[in-house]
Amino acid sequence: MFDSLRKKISNAISSIVKSENEEEANNLGNEKANSDIENNIQPISEETGTDKPTEDESPPDYSIAQKSNESENRQSVKGNPEKQVQNNEKGKDIKLSLSTRLKSAFSKEIKLNDNDIERFSSELMMTMLQSDVSYATTEKFIESLKTQMSNTRFESSNLQSGISNCVSLELEKVLEAGKPKEQLLEIVRHKLDSGMRPVSIMFLGPNGTGKTTTMSKIAYMLKNNGISSVFSASDTFRAAAIEQTAYHASKLGMPIIKGAYGADPASIAFDAIEYTKAHGLDVVLIDTAGRQETNKNLLNEIKKMERVAKPDITIYVGESTSGNRIAEQIAEFVKFIKIDGIILTKLDCDSKGGNAISISDVTGIPIFFFGTGESYDSLMEFDPSFIIKSIVQN
Repeated sequence: MFDSLRKKISNAISSIVKSENEEEANNLGNEKANSDIENNIQPISEETGTDKPTEDESPPDYSIAQKSNESENRQSVKGNPEKQVQNNEKGKDIKLSLSTRLKSAFSKEIKLNDNDIERFSSELMMTMLQSDVSYATTEKFIESLKTQMSNTRFESSNLQSGISNCVSLELEKVLEAGKPKEQLLEIVRHKLDSGMRPVSIMFLGPNGTGKTTTMSKIAYMLKNNGISSVFSASDTFRAAAIEQTAYHASKLGMPIIKGAYGADPASIAFDAIEYTKAHGLDVVLIDTAGRQETNKNLLNEIKKMERVAKPDITIYVGESTSGNRIAEQIAEFVKFIKIDGIILTKLDCDSKGGNAISISDVTGIPIFFFGTGESYDSLMEFDPSFIIKSIVQN
């Protein structure tokens, strides 16, 4: 999961690091060349313009002048000790300056210039859009990232890690919008502790997203935590759906309330709730028929089910592989019924995974779980840190 996005972000970060390293190497070469020039300046003859005397000309004797200057300097220094310190310090400063400038190319902090940040941001924006992150989320993420990178000084010896950290921090800000204030299990427990029994949970979403399998995973999770539940086979539009629900009920050892093919789904849900009350059980899990957001008749029917069953929690089940379209689907569903949380299925089949980043930012609805396989325990709580570690290689 997230393979494509991880690879593309890693390539983008590596690209800017390589560019910066090449620039530093060039700066180092220029710095060294300048120091070599400074350390190899030769005296030039005023008359010939060369650094050597001509064959017909004897080299001038500077010994008398040198001795005279040395004598004057000694007298001056002898009478003025402070001048001796200044001369010594001056020589020391020059030596340290050359050494420091050469060493700084390796140890100094780097502040990325605007062109580098803009180039990196453009590449990263295209990467995220191609990986099914929504345009609105991507744009907000990129603008915030550019500001952070502009205000950050990176260690030149650890530039890749520094840039990766910036990307991780900005992803965390986006993903926090998808983190539920309470996980589903905690919500159910709090309702039961408050005396609410049964707690009804209704599952809805488009065709083929894995609602029945996901409902069975939730039943398995509840059972492992000492919470009993009942299935309401309210997807009466497909005979196979009723059989599938019955199969899972048998495997999990739990009751199921079902009707004939084509029966009123709302009445099945009502009967399941009454059965749960009568038998002192904790939770009723209500399956529904898959319906597209464009089918207004089926969406109106879900409103009827809401009136009759009065679900305490409504969960939208959608495919992670559906790309940006899932946000549009949810937007249409919420026009007809309140949605409390989202479960994204088939994350193990999605190499992009971008909608897991943007869906909560776009819809304002938290993500409860990711479906990561067919087994009952293939259900993973939404965790921003897991997504960040899966996407950003440090």
